[in-house]
Amino acid sequence: AEAAEAGGGEADGGAAALLPGTDGAGGDSTGGESRGRLALSPRTPALVRIPRLGATPPLLDSLLLLGAQPLLLCFLRGAVWAHELRVVGLPARHAFTGAAPFHSPACQHGLLLADSAGLVRVCALEPHPRESRPTKYDSDWPLSKMLLKGTPHGVVLLPADRAIAVAVSVREQRLDEAMPSEELTEAERAALDEEETRRAARPPPPRWREAYSVRLLDAESWATEASYALREDEWVMCMRLLPLRDTATRAVTHRLVVGTAIQQGEDRMCCGRLLILAPDDSPPSSSSSSPPPKKAKAGGECGGGDADAGSPAATHEAAAAAAAAVVANGE
Repeated sequence: AEAAEAGGGEADGGAAALLPGTDGAGGDSTGGESRGRLALSPRTPALVRIPRLGATPPLLDSLLLLGAQPLLLCFLRGAVWAHELRVVGLPARHAFTGAAPFHSPACQHGLLLADSAGLVRVCALEPHPRESRPTKYDSDWPLSKMLLKGTPHGVVLLPADRAIAVAVSVREQRLDEAMPSEELTEAERAALDEEETRRAARPPPPRWREAYSVRLLDAESWATEASYALREDEWVMCMRLLPLRDTATRAVTHRLVVGTAIQQGEDRMCCGRLLILAPDDSPPSSSSSSPPPKKAKAGGECGGGDADAGSPAATHEAAAAAAAAVVANGE
């Protein structure tokens, strides 16, 4: 509009705006050559700096690369780490055309994301689970660590129960099977001096074993909801989430199947069990107002030859029959 007024004419909706010092006839008021330019809208930058991003300290100094596959470039430890940016509820590769840092009491140290449809979303990085340490972004994948106080051997996600099953072993001392001390004769005892006698009277060295258990963690907070302890010298060999078909109702349910092996040395026959575990979602009693926590119970065993105490034998037979039907049907 200012260019049109300087040229002495009216601004037309279909005409291009002119630079100051030019007229609409193509001549220059100063006697020079006419130079007209179209008023183009500025292009959205492909790189947007997000200086303070994160749910918990330390905050990230990052750059957001817009496009069909948005990337979050984090500057940590003197290097650049690229992470694919995904928004919950949107496809894995959703194109964003604009972004800007955003900070408010309801969304601290977040960002605004705009797509080609003209929608603007207020987003923030997902906070780390309550039981884990702050998420680190100086690796190939965003990394959150949790202290298990044991050795993990397997992890399975249970989407229907919103839980995570983890097989963990803890080192424990054997109190009943210590190494026996050597018996000395009277002649040998007389030959030993006092120091060697005290050394021979010392207790035998302890023996250790690995105690295995299957822990059930909450998928959001990673808090331990339940734990299923295995038998002595029983190790977890594999864990899978498998669909089992009920032979009576033909309904398919997903259960956690754990394969174990009982290790008792080379001089004993090795055996194992097939455990079918499911969270216990029993309704609360009338006397208690708060629901009980989930408990991991054994729905069935195969290969052990006996049932655990407290679980009905009918449940084990039904689970074994369901497992046999699954194997027969090839599912």
